[in-house]
Amino acid sequence: MLITLQIVSALVTAGILFMQAAGLTLIFGVSRVLNLAHGSLFMLALFMSYAVSMQVISGPAGFWIALLVVPLAMAAIGVVVEVLLFRRIYQASILVQVLLTIGIIYVVGDLVRLGWGLTSKSVPTPDLFGAPIQLMGIFIPAYYAFVLAVSAAVAALLWFIVQKTTWGLLIRAAAQDRTMSSALGVNPSLLFTSVFGLSMWLVGVAAVLYAPIGGASPGSDVESMIEAFAVVVIGGLGSIWGAIAAALMIGFIKAFGILVLPQYAMSFVFVLMAVILVIRPRGLFGAAE
Repeated sequence: MLITLQIVSALVTAGILFMQAAGLTLIFGVSRVLNLAHGSLFMLALFMSYAVSMQVISGPAGFWIALLVVPLAMAAIGVVVEVLLFRRIYQASILVQVLLTIGIIYVVGDLVRLGWGLTSKSVPTPDLFGAPIQLMGIFIPAYYAFVLAVSAAVAALLWFIVQKTTWGLLIRAAAQDRTMSSALGVNPSLLFTSVFGLSMWLVGVAAVLYAPIGGASPGSDVESMIEAFAVVVIGGLGSIWGAIAAALMIGFIKAFGILVLPQYAMSFVFVLMAVILVIRPRGLFGAAE
């Protein structure tokens, strides 16, 4: 029974982690900018979820309003940040890109502390999901099933967008050869902006789903950035399939690592990342340069 519970927990963790990391790998795949502020923006989305569901609209409807509003607000933030900041550094050195993202980390962190203080905020699980679901002799919160369903739907939607739409074709073309795609008439500025918007929408969805499970904490940006970065490195930069595979691997490693050595559960993720980098430096699904 414990094994079944840990498997479900691993799948829930992997689903949320995938939505976090997919945006990060999309941004890098298209723009070749590693957005180190991704974790800070996820933390901002967590506190926005708390604000909407607990402060602005308290009650059962708060969660659903947050699930609609927060991803859209994060998408708008992503568009503004890309247009005002990132668009100016695409041709700059890696040092300039890193300094900009570090600056965003400090600004977002200060905004969160100014708006919500230094204490962690808890978000109760919505009461709209009914009784727990019985699975193989154990009871699993119905909210977990909802999170798994949404994660699977988002993954399928993202795959369809990237693989079956014209916009997805442009994303793949830009990721493969930005110079050639620009020469063929692709507007890189518009493409990069739209990818940033989609990336931040994914972050918003992940944050709203995670808030009732892990709450909103001022230090959550570091852990979320580390985990998302691990997914990108293990799966391969710019690969959606890699993000799915890596998120599943990390989810299971964390879920079962807690059973073996709880204090070293996160260390197992770094061991996996080191092994992948030694065996396959470009990641599981990363394309050769």
